[in-house]
Amino acid sequence: MEEELSKNDSSVVINFSIRESSSGDCFSRFLSGGDSGVSIWERLWREYTSDDLKYDLLLAPHHCSWRSLSHDSWSDNGNNAEISEDARSALAQANDDAFIVSSSKPVVDDDNDPPCIRAKREYSSILGSTGIFKCTGEEPTRKKPEPIVFQGTRSGFRLAVTAAAIASVASAAPPRAGSDD
Repeated sequence: MEEELSKNDSSVVINFSIRESSSGDCFSRFLSGGDSGVSIWERLWREYTSDDLKYDLLLAPHHCSWRSLSHDSWSDNGNNAEISEDARSALAQANDDAFIVSSSKPVVDDDNDPPCIRAKREYSSILGSTGIFKCTGEEPTRKKPEPIVFQGTRSGFRLAVTAAAIASVASAAPPRAGSDD
């Protein structure tokens, strides 16, 4: 008999593969788990292959909550909270140069969860030296967050240069030699 799921664990977990129509080669993969908690990620790890969970872009579950990685409460246990190896394994199927994005307020070192600083540390560890962790509440600055825009490519995702980013760089740039400015 199925256990009763909380509303968070009833979230849709989906992995999109964006493919080139002419060859069928995979361009990029986007994994989103909504607000799914640790028991859902453990179950996914037991029931699916690592290839099913691979991604180039992961939307960190539940706004970068520790509860997606552990049964222990971060606010009660802090650094003594134990990670679920199965949940971490499910969330660790990042391709090289992957991104993990927390859709949350800035992630700071405090007792709040979500977002949780230790979850951010785990995601950064998953990405290693080739991946990038981003937080929507911190981009481009904490004073004035802007959307983070990604573009799918043959080898995963890359950050897209937006008109707003170009305008902010142009307004901050010193005048060019020979200009009237």
